[in-house]
Amino acid sequence: MPRDEQEFEEAGRINIARDVISTIAALAASETPGVFAPDGLPFPRGPAARRHVDTELLGGRVRLSLRIAVEYGRVVPRVAQELQEKVKTEVERMTALPVEAVDVEVVRIVFPKEAR
Repeated sequence: MPRDEQEFEEAGRINIARDVISTIAALAASETPGVFAPDGLPFPRGPAARRHVDTELLGGRVRLSLRIAVEYGRVVPRVAQELQEKVKTEVERMTALPVEAVDVEVVRIVFPKEAR
């Protein structure tokens, strides 16, 4: 059963909300070269970015899906792979939760004059 929070109970209860995990993933995306939001703008930081990230918590494991645009001229699979690695590393580092998968859907190419 999917939950909105992950709980830890060593010295007491710690809950990590899905929105927190989504925000961490979005910040990692905003720091990945060549990655833009699906509308072609720089990947937003903060709560606005969460609309581009879906987070599932299943049995203490995290599965993330991100929708992005990639800057023209970049090797799309390489950018997507770098994004997967960065998101996985940051979410695991900041939450101590194992990331099962980071799915990336590239929905657009951003041309230089579009990037603002």
